[in-house]
Amino acid sequence: MVRPPATVLTDREAQIMEVLWNKGTATAEEVRESLPDCPHDSTVRTMLRVLKNKGYVRIRGRQPAVYVPKIGRTDVQSKAAQSLLSRFFAGSAEDLVLRLVEDERLTSEQLEQLRQSLLQRKRKGEKS
Repeated sequence: MVRPPATVLTDREAQIMEVLWNKGTATAEEVRESLPDCPHDSTVRTMLRVLKNKGYVRIRGRQPAVYVPKIGRTDVQSKAAQSLLSRFFAGSAEDLVLRLVEDERLTSEQLEQLRQSLLQRKRKGEKS
Protein backbone atom coordinates (compact mmCIF):
# COMPACT_ATOMS: atom_id res chain seq x y z
CA MET A 1 0.00 0.00 0.00
CA VAL A 2 1.33 3.44 -0.94
CA ARG A 3 1.63 5.90 1.90
CA PRO A 4 -0.06 9.28 1.28
CA PRO A 5 2.27 12.28 1.15
CA ALA A 6 3.00 13.85 4.53
CA THR A 7 1.30 17.15 5.18
CA VAL A 8 3.92 18.32 7.68
CA LEU A 9 7.25 19.44 6.24
CA THR A 10 10.42 17.43 6.62
CA ASP A 11 13.48 19.23 8.02
CA ARG A 12 14.91 19.87 4.53
CA GLU A 13 11.55 20.98 3.16
CA ALA A 14 11.23 23.42 6.06
CA GLN A 15 14.71 24.80 5.29
CA ILE A 16 13.72 25.36 1.67
CA MET A 17 10.44 27.00 2.65
CA GLU A 18 12.32 29.32 5.04
CA VAL A 19 14.47 30.44 2.10
CA LEU A 20 11.38 31.09 -0.02
CA TRP A 21 9.52 32.90 2.78
CA ASN A 22 12.53 35.10 3.46
CA LYS A 23 13.25 35.88 -0.20
CA GLY A 24 9.67 35.89 -1.49
CA THR A 25 10.73 34.14 -4.70
CA ALA A 26 13.87 32.26 -5.71
CA THR A 27 15.34 30.06 -8.41
CA ALA A 28 16.52 26.56 -7.52
CA GLU A 29 20.11 27.83 -7.58
CA GLU A 30 19.29 30.70 -5.21
CA VAL A 31 17.62 28.23 -2.85
CA ARG A 32 20.63 25.89 -3.03
CA GLU A 33 23.07 28.70 -2.28
CA SER A 34 21.00 29.79 0.71
CA LEU A 35 20.94 26.38 2.38
CA PRO A 36 23.54 25.78 5.09
CA ASP A 37 25.20 22.72 3.58
CA CYS A 38 24.90 23.60 -0.15
CA PRO A 39 23.30 20.31 -1.24
CA HIS A 40 23.60 19.03 -4.79
CA ASP A 41 21.59 20.90 -7.40
CA SER A 42 19.47 17.86 -8.32
CA THR A 43 18.57 17.33 -4.66
CA VAL A 44 17.22 20.86 -4.36
CA ARG A 45 15.29 20.58 -7.62
CA THR A 46 13.76 17.28 -6.48
CA MET A 47 12.75 18.81 -3.13
CA LEU A 48 11.21 21.82 -4.88
CA ARG A 49 9.23 19.44 -7.12
CA VAL A 50 8.02 17.57 -4.02
CA LEU A 51 6.98 20.86 -2.41
CA LYS A 52 5.11 21.79 -5.59
CA ASN A 53 3.31 18.43 -5.60
CA LYS A 54 2.39 18.90 -1.93
CA GLY A 55 0.95 22.33 -2.78
CA TYR A 56 3.47 24.43 -0.83
CA VAL A 57 5.04 26.22 -3.80
CA ARG A 58 4.17 27.18 -7.34
CA ILE A 59 6.44 27.74 -10.29
CA ARG A 60 6.51 31.01 -12.20
CA GLY A 61 8.20 31.16 -15.58
CA ARG A 62 10.87 28.94 -17.10
CA GLN A 63 14.59 29.06 -17.81
CA PRO A 64 15.12 29.60 -14.95
CA ALA A 65 11.98 28.65 -13.10
CA VAL A 66 11.16 30.86 -10.14
CA TYR A 67 9.63 29.25 -7.06
CA VAL A 68 7.00 31.12 -5.05
CA PRO A 69 5.55 29.99 -1.70
CA LYS A 70 1.81 29.22 -1.95
CA ILE A 71 1.33 28.71 1.79
CA GLY A 72 2.45 31.22 4.39
CA ARG A 73 4.71 30.52 7.34
CA THR A 74 1.92 30.94 9.92
CA ASP A 75 -0.31 28.44 8.12
CA VAL A 76 2.49 25.89 8.07
CA GLN A 77 3.26 26.56 11.74
CA SER A 78 -0.41 26.02 12.62
CA LYS A 79 -0.52 22.77 10.67
CA ALA A 80 2.66 21.52 12.35
CA ALA A 81 1.41 22.50 15.82
CA GLN A 82 -1.89 20.69 15.23
CA SER A 83 -0.01 17.61 14.04
CA LEU A 84 2.29 17.70 17.07
CA LEU A 85 -0.66 18.09 19.45
CA SER A 86 -2.66 15.27 17.94
CA ARG A 87 0.25 12.86 17.50
CA PHE A 88 2.01 13.23 20.83
CA PHE A 89 -0.26 15.07 23.26
CA ALA A 90 -3.75 13.66 22.54
CA GLY A 91 -4.80 17.14 21.43
CA SER A 92 -3.91 18.74 24.76
CA ALA A 93 -2.17 22.11 24.43
CA GLU A 94 -1.87 22.14 28.22
CA ASP A 95 0.18 18.93 28.15
CA LEU A 96 2.44 20.43 25.49
CA VAL A 97 3.01 23.58 27.56
CA LEU A 98 3.70 21.48 30.66
CA ARG A 99 6.25 19.45 28.68
CA LEU A 100 7.97 22.68 27.59
CA VAL A 101 8.05 23.92 31.18
CA GLU A 102 9.33 20.59 32.55
CA ASP A 103 12.03 20.47 29.87
CA GLU A 104 13.01 24.05 30.76
CA ARG A 105 12.18 25.28 27.24
CA LEU A 106 9.65 27.77 28.60
CA THR A 107 10.57 30.01 31.53
CA SER A 108 8.25 31.52 34.11
CA GLU A 109 8.90 34.92 32.50
CA GLN A 110 7.80 33.59 29.12
CA LEU A 111 4.71 32.05 30.71
CA GLU A 112 3.85 35.44 32.20
CA GLN A 113 4.28 37.08 28.79
CA LEU A 114 1.93 34.47 27.31
CA ARG A 115 -0.59 35.14 30.05
CA GLN A 116 -0.46 38.88 29.33
CA SER A 117 -0.87 38.27 25.60
CA LEU A 118 -3.90 36.08 26.23
CA LEU A 119 -5.45 38.73 28.47
CA GLN A 120 -4.93 41.37 25.78
CA ARG A 121 -6.52 39.15 23.14
CA LYS A 122 -9.45 38.47 25.42
CA ARG A 123 -9.95 42.20 26.05
CA LYS A 124 -9.82 42.94 22.31
CA GLY A 125 -12.40 40.22 21.72
CA GLU A 126 -14.71 41.70 24.33
CA LYS A 127 -14.48 45.15 22.70
CA SER A 128 -15.40 43.81 19.25
